[in-house]
Amino acid sequence: MKKVMVVATLSALCVTTLFSFDAKVLKERSDNGYKSDAKLEYKIPDDKNIPNNQFGDLVKYGKELIVHTSKYIGPEVEDSKMRYAGNNLNCQSCHLDAGTKSYSSSYIGIFAAFPQYGARGDSIGTLADRINGCMQRSMNGKSLPLDSKEIKAMQAYMYWLSQGYPVAGVDKLEGRSLYPIDRKMIKTQAANPVKGGVVYEQQCASCHGANGEGIKNEGRANGYMYPPLWGEDTYNKGAGMYRLLKAADFIKSNMPLGATKENPILTDEEAYNVAAFINMDSHFRPDKADRIKDFPSEEVKAPDVYRPTIETKENQVGPFGKFIK
Repeated sequence: MKKVMVVATLSALCVTTLFSFDAKVLKERSDNGYKSDAKLEYKIPDDKNIPNNQFGDLVKYGKELIVHTSKYIGPEVEDSKMRYAGNNLNCQSCHLDAGTKSYSSSYIGIFAAFPQYGARGDSIGTLADRINGCMQRSMNGKSLPLDSKEIKAMQAYMYWLSQGYPVAGVDKLEGRSLYPIDRKMIKTQAANPVKGGVVYEQQCASCHGANGEGIKNEGRANGYMYPPLWGEDTYNKGAGMYRLLKAADFIKSNMPLGATKENPILTDEEAYNVAAFINMDSHFRPDKADRIKDFPSEEVKAPDVYRPTIETKENQVGPFGKFIK
């Protein structure tokens, strides 16, 4: 009887380990019923057209919050009640050029994409939920109150950047999301943090520091010229940038500064390796409370989600072939 129980337990563990991310299931759960073959053009609206009224003031404040987050809601602001972010990053540390640069998790069209299904919570979330997710993870802080001027302003700015796009129809807008590195490579090849360290030293350290500390602007609550990539004052382990593939996709089209999707500076392999180096275990970063609750549905759990007590080391550095259906 004891032998049977051991075999059953091992079988259950094998099922869990071998369960793979299924893009088809994610697509089905994300389906909003909108069908269109229209080709959408990536357009950045001109700030000169922001109206001179209350709405325009809110849009402008929303942009200020994205560009200078640490100045208004960072951990060093004078009013302790406004310290919502737990680090001194700005939203545009990841969403470049105030959220308008293509292939850098752009805000263009984002207002038209919500509510939407999110695999991390296996639930339907609002745009405010998404903003507060970033506050808790990338900003290592706490949620903004839903009735606060700040969250209303951020949404107003994102609305401004989304005017003219069809509600629920922006999923195929080129440039809105990250551009993936070679998915055939990542299925058979693990990232190499040692080689990534060489790339970091040659291409990244001049801005982000030899120890990932970044370059901080002078003065209190004034953020960074170039953000830190590990340490106490950066994104935590619940952030999207802590996931290897997401970080590599971002890096390939955006880093070093000046890189674009059309004219990258790093190869796919270099981006893959340096992303692994940045997020390696020996580089301290804050953890995220209750991260064990992320991705409760195995079918849509991203293959590069890594929690030491749940996933394997391969989920951190690859190869990812056996985790993708």
